[in-house]
Amino acid sequence: MTKKNKFKYIKEYLITMLVCSLIVVAISFCVELELLFRTELKVNEQELNTDNLSKFCTIEELEKRLAQEPTNYAINIRLAMIYESLHKYAKANEYYQNALKLSGRSNYSLYSYAMFCAKRGLYGISSALAEEIKGTNLKTIQYRAKIYDAIGDSLYNANDYSAASKAYQVAYKYAKNMNDRDKYSDIKSKFANSYAKSADLHMEKAMIQEAILDLENSLRIKKNALASYKLALIYKDIDKVKAQKHMQDAFRANPFIVNPYIYNSLFEDLIEDAKLTGNQNALNLYSVKYEIFKKQITRSYVYKNDILIDNSYISHQKKMFSDDDKYVLIFDLKNNTKFTIDELHIEIELFINSKRYVLNKKIISYKNPLDAYDIMQKVTIELPNDVGFINVKDKNDITAKYFVKKTKKAPWTMAKIEFLNF
Repeated sequence: MTKKNKFKYIKEYLITMLVCSLIVVAISFCVELELLFRTELKVNEQELNTDNLSKFCTIEELEKRLAQEPTNYAINIRLAMIYESLHKYAKANEYYQNALKLSGRSNYSLYSYAMFCAKRGLYGISSALAEEIKGTNLKTIQYRAKIYDAIGDSLYNANDYSAASKAYQVAYKYAKNMNDRDKYSDIKSKFANSYAKSADLHMEKAMIQEAILDLENSLRIKKNALASYKLALIYKDIDKVKAQKHMQDAFRANPFIVNPYIYNSLFEDLIEDAKLTGNQNALNLYSVKYEIFKKQITRSYVYKNDILIDNSYISHQKKMFSDDDKYVLIFDLKNNTKFTIDELHIEIELFINSKRYVLNKKIISYKNPLDAYDIMQKVTIELPNDVGFINVKDKNDITAKYFVKKTKKAPWTMAKIEFLNF
């Protein structure tokens, strides 16, 4: 054999060995995937069986089946769940432990027992079981997220908000990788809220810096108008500039969570401070913001005597194109401010002989003179058909409570209580 042919055979041999090795690796990988798939399928089938058992079997039937299939861990889990729902926790614990042994500590049995422990306050055991769950697929990630979420809920309900936030943090880490966006959002909200509640406890103990840190953590997780407002109230006497920033965030998110008198006072203090220090830039900035704030307040809030209601009475009329009776409530309405009201929502609680009726009316400024100052208009609202025939001996037997607001999301303000003429 020539040297050239020898080199050729060695080269072919090495190529053949490389190809064979790649084929073996590929086959092994496929086999491993198949085994993983079969294992996952088996676990899912067991879980499905557990759900079916949940719907159709009593304790007696399940125990009878367990006697026939003593190695069926799914039956043990279902029995444990039933005893847990009956508050027989010792018995439930026994069946969960059996399921762990029989399943070889399968992911589903670990998850089921971890959830039980989380609700019973056995947080160390629950978290250890969560970390024992094998694999990194979506199902195992979901298991861990739900376990730490349950731990967080249990701690939150026990008012241990600091510990709850740590549990929610782990749940949040896992939930980020889930396909369930609703569950992720729910955990995120609870994570942020646990810090906000912790801040309340720190404020009660006059631990100001700890409360500030809690609220800042809450806002880093999720923007929240209430947390911003609480932080603004803390900073109001410490750092008015920071207070205004957080008050502004809260007001933009939900103007009705902010006490307008406090925000107004804060602007007045900042403007006064700018004048005293000769800081023209700060004076211009807060003066402009103050004017914007006042316009927003005027558009949103109804203050005492902003809306005047007078001369209310009920009129008995005939329906158009019919001889049927109808009753209408008529009253005078006036915008008593110097600002345009784009829309006005009116709700009237009407009491006739102690029976309550609710009437609603929405008035749009381009159709009515709410954009004009000091102009009275007459408003007519038809009463519901079930009012029937009104026979009132004394006008005090008809009472109307008027509530108004300028936007759909605004809180109602009582404008007037009247005893009606009829």
